[in-house]
Amino acid sequence: MDPTADELDGYNNATVYEDETVVRVSIRRTDDDTYPSGWRYTLHYGALTAGPETLDDGTIRRYDNSHEDTKGHEVHVAPDPEPELIEFSGIEELYERFWDEIPKLRFGPSNANGDTND
Repeated sequence: MDPTADELDGYNNATVYEDETVVRVSIRRTDDDTYPSGWRYTLHYGALTAGPETLDDGTIRRYDNSHEDTKGHEVHVAPDPEPELIEFSGIEELYERFWDEIPKLRFGPSNANGDTND
């Protein structure tokens, strides 16, 4: 079962893999005017060490809204240094999209140990 918005609220986890990649997920509701959607989030898949197939910070794929009030919602995809603006249709849909696009088993708030239910 996929997590609900209530289950995703406040979820924060990072997993480092044997192939020296990392997935970091941080999601929380906010009433800060900087985040008109009501969510502050980063969904990051990257390498521990930057290389030719990553951005300078090691990002392979990252969804974030760190500049939502001025730029909107973005996806950063290596090797293109320029982020693409995306339509934000809800945190649950974005969470699912992220996991569908990366080659790692999902983890999340759906169960106590963070493993996937899929």
